[in-house]
Amino acid sequence: MLEVRNLSLLYGKAQILFGVDLSVGEGELVCLVGPNGAGKTSLLRAISGLVRLEAWLRRGTREGEILLEGEVYFQGRPIHGLLPHEIARLGLVLCPERRRPFRELSVEENLLAGGLLLPKGEVRDRLAYVYDLFPRLYERRRQRAGNLSGGEQQMLAIGRALMAKPKLLVIDEPSTGLAPKVRAMVLEQIARVRREGVTVLLVEQEAARALALANRAYVLSNGRLVRQGKARDLLEDPQFQKAYLGL
Repeated sequence: MLEVRNLSLLYGKAQILFGVDLSVGEGELVCLVGPNGAGKTSLLRAISGLVRLEAWLRRGTREGEILLEGEVYFQGRPIHGLLPHEIARLGLVLCPERRRPFRELSVEENLLAGGLLLPKGEVRDRLAYVYDLFPRLYERRRQRAGNLSGGEQQMLAIGRALMAKPKLLVIDEPSTGLAPKVRAMVLEQIARVRREGVTVLLVEQEAARALALANRAYVLSNGRLVRQGKARDLLEDPQFQKAYLGL
């Protein structure tokens, strides 16, 4: 479904990604793990078109050149020349880190904003799906998003992405800053989304939990892929346990 070929990213004089190759098959949950600063978020931003948008916005400024090289294919179609809204229309939807709700809007207004690309007849059905996935959002649907707890805001961020009816849901660090019970619930609902037919590419600091849910995994370090394979094999590898799980 997704194929990334030889992707490199340069911000000014700092190279962030070095020839990354990655694939996600239809129906998989693929996990991308690695230490802070490894380039995981930059890779997701490149896949979803945000790096290209940033490079376009910087043209003619003194902020420094952004150079993105390589190819990204989604369902066999090249998307490395497209902008974020064009990629989202094809069914590749990013749920970014740090949640970022429209704080002054209600929970339901945030969700409806996520469904703007849908035909009108599908919006209510999609809203019902999100409320079934996260009943807390239904309870809070009239509240301002800025008044939600961190866990509720994360549910809202995932729900808003799901409103776009993605074929591939790309999620960046969904458990950051959450209490253990909320973290476990959020990750389990992501697994449920995959079981119900949505392919998932997940970046997650809670490597052990994420790998337990994933089919395959990649390890990114200093902008380079250093390991890949079946998630279970990585979990059982003593070297990986020592380097990334602290065991």
